[in-house]
Amino acid sequence: MRRYGGILGRYVLVWLVYLLALLLATSLFPGLYFDTTLPRWWIVAVVVPVEFAILVILLRPLLLFLTLPLNLVTLGVPSLLFNALILKWTAAVNSSLVVTSYQDALFGTLVMTAVATSIIGWLGLDEAYPLVQTLLYRIGRRWGPRRPEGAGRGLIILQIDGLSTRSLIRAIRRGRMPTISALLASGSHQLRRWHCGLPSNTPAVQAGFMYGDRRGVPGYRWFDRQEQAFKVVSSPATAREVEQMVTGPEPPLLTGGSCISSLLSGGAAKRLLTISAMSGLPGTRRDEQADLNLFYLSPTAYSRAVLAGAWNYVAGLLLGTVGLLRRGRPRLRNHPIKLAQGSVTSSVLRQAAFFWLGQDVVRGVPVIYSNFVGYDDIAHYSGPDDYEAQIVLAAYDRNLHKLRRYARRHAAATYDLVVLSDHGQTASLPFRQLYGRSLGQVVADLAGQEVLQGASAGDAAYLDVLLREMEPGRDRHGWAVRRGQRTLRRIRDLRGSGADQESRAFRSLPAVPAPSRPPEQPQAMPEIAVCVSGCLAHLYLKGSPAKLTLEDVRDHLPGLVEALARHPGVGLVAAVLASGEAVAIGADGLRNLATGEIVGRDPLRAYGDPARWSPELARLVVCPASGDLVLNGAWLAGVRKVVVFEEQTSSHGGLGGPQTDPFILVPHGWDTRGSDLASPEALYAHLHAHLPRPGRPQGQ
Repeated sequence: MRRYGGILGRYVLVWLVYLLALLLATSLFPGLYFDTTLPRWWIVAVVVPVEFAILVILLRPLLLFLTLPLNLVTLGVPSLLFNALILKWTAAVNSSLVVTSYQDALFGTLVMTAVATSIIGWLGLDEAYPLVQTLLYRIGRRWGPRRPEGAGRGLIILQIDGLSTRSLIRAIRRGRMPTISALLASGSHQLRRWHCGLPSNTPAVQAGFMYGDRRGVPGYRWFDRQEQAFKVVSSPATAREVEQMVTGPEPPLLTGGSCISSLLSGGAAKRLLTISAMSGLPGTRRDEQADLNLFYLSPTAYSRAVLAGAWNYVAGLLLGTVGLLRRGRPRLRNHPIKLAQGSVTSSVLRQAAFFWLGQDVVRGVPVIYSNFVGYDDIAHYSGPDDYEAQIVLAAYDRNLHKLRRYARRHAAATYDLVVLSDHGQTASLPFRQLYGRSLGQVVADLAGQEVLQGASAGDAAYLDVLLREMEPGRDRHGWAVRRGQRTLRRIRDLRGSGADQESRAFRSLPAVPAPSRPPEQPQAMPEIAVCVSGCLAHLYLKGSPAKLTLEDVRDHLPGLVEALARHPGVGLVAAVLASGEAVAIGADGLRNLATGEIVGRDPLRAYGDPARWSPELARLVVCPASGDLVLNGAWLAGVRKVVVFEEQTSSHGGLGGPQTDPFILVPHGWDTRGSDLASPEALYAHLHAHLPRPGRPQGQ
C-alpha cells in the first residue's frame, strides 16, 4: 500500500509541475491562453496537463516510429515538434484552451518542457512515468546481453575520464560529489590511488585494464612506419587495430557484457558509442540500435539531455568569457562549435549513457562499463579544479545517485560498483604560448627541414561516434532520411571526424635552415614526423621501416637531440641506444633507464621518484611504435605546472604532477592490495577476479 501511495504522490507532483509550467507558458505567449470568459475554464486548466500527458504516452511512440530515421539523424528534434502538435490537438478538444497557431504551440511546448523537466530533475522525480518506464524496460529485455544462468553478483565499472585522486578529494571537500562521499562515509567502499603508468592517456590505460596488455600503444597519436601514415585512436580503424594487437589468450574484461562510450570495447557483446565498434555496416548491430530507439521513446530522458546540453552551452559561453579576464589562465582559442561539442559530450552523452546503464541493469548484464569523457574535455580548457570542471562532476554525481537508487529497485542482479579514472590531469602552460612557436616549428628550425605534424584530433571523437550510431541504413531513401543525412554530413564536414583528422594529419611547417649548415649542402636527411599527446611527443624520421637508435638519429640530424634537451620547454629526450638500452637525456645530464646509471643531473628527478618512472619510461621508449625520440614537457617547479605541446590549460599523456595519479573506488569487501593497483595490467587481473561467475554468492 505504501508503494502505491508513493507512485500516486509522484504522479500528483508531476501533474502540479506541468500545471505550473502550462500557466507560465500561457502568461508568456499571447497566442496561447485560457479563455476565462467561459464557465469552469479552471477545470480545463486542471485537466489539460493530464490529457496532454496521456496523448504524449499514446501517440509519441507511433509518431517517432513513423519518422525514426529523421529522429536519429537530427538528435530527436522532431519529438519536440510532435509535442507541439499534441498540445494543439489537446486545445482542439478543450474550448477553454486557445492556441492560435502552431508557432505558439511550439513555443509553449518548449517552455513547458524546459520548466517541467528542470523541476522534475531537481526534485529527483526521475521516474515521472513509471508505467512507460516499465514498458520500456520490458521491451529492452529483448535485446542486449543476457545474464548467465547461475551467475552471482554482477559488476558495474564507471570511469570518469581524466579525474586525478587529488582533484576528486578536492571535489568531495567542496561538496560537489555527495554520492561518492556517502559511499566512503558508509564504509561500503574504499578510495585508493593506482598507478596508470606511461603513457598516461586513455588508449594505453584501457588496453591495460581491459585486455591486460598495453605494450604496443605509444599514445593517443603515433606514426606508422610501415604505412608511413599518422594514426589516431579516435579513428575506428585504428581503434580496431589496437584491439587486435592487445588481445591475448586471456579473455577481455568485458566479455559477454556491455560497453558504453569508450575507445576500446573490452570484448563486450553490446557496444554503444564505442569507437572500435564502428564497422560502418548497417543492420548488423540491432541491440545497440534498440537502445538508441528506447532512449527517444522515454518521455523524459531525451528532453533532459537536450536541456542539459543547452544549459551547459550557455554556461560555457559565460564562464569562458569570464575566464579570459583571469590573469593566470592561458588564452586558448575556443570556438563556439568546439563549445557545442563539449556541451554534447558532457551533458547529452552523460544523460544517454546513464539511461543505457539503467537498461543494462534491468537486463542483468553481468559486467557493465561506461566511460564519462565530459570532465576530461572541460578540464583541458578550464583546468582540473576550475568551477566549470567542478559543476560537471556535480552533475555526474547526481546521475550516479539516481543509478544506485534505480539499481536497488529494479536490478535483475546484485551488483558490485567500481568507480575509477584512467589517468589524472596536470595544470599546464602551452609550449606555443611560452616560446612563440609550436614544438613542430621548433624542430623544423633546429633540423633545417620540413616537419610533418599530426593534426590534433580534438576531444569530439565520442560526438562523431554518436552521429555515426544514429546514421540510418542505406536501404531507406525517403526525403526525410536524405535530408537528415545531408545535415549529418554538414556537421561532419564542419567539425571533422576522427578518421578525417587522421587522413588529414599532414601539416607542413616551414623549415628554417640551420645556421651551422652550409647553404649549398643538399638536404639528404629524411623528413620528420611529430605526434603530440598532451605533454608527451614522439619524433619519427620518415622513410625508415624500423625504429632508429640514438646513434642513427645523431648521424642523420647532428645536434638535434642536444638542442631539444637544452630547450627550456623540454624536460627530457629519450631514445634507444644501439645496445638496446633506453636512455633519458636532459639539459645537464642523462640516465640509463636500464641500468640506472646517471651522468650529471638526473632528468627524471623533476618528475618524482626516478626508480618508479625509469622502468615505465624505458618500456615506452623501446615500444616498436614509439618515436625515434620521445619528449616530455618540462616540469615548472615554481608554478607546479607542466609544459604541454597542445593548446590546453591542463593535460595528460606523459610525466609531471597528478596526471599519473588516478583513483579507484572499490567495494570494501574486496581484498585490494597495493600490488593489485601497480599497473593497468595488475588492475585487469584484480577486476577479472571479481567478474560474475556461477556460484558467486549474492551477498558480500
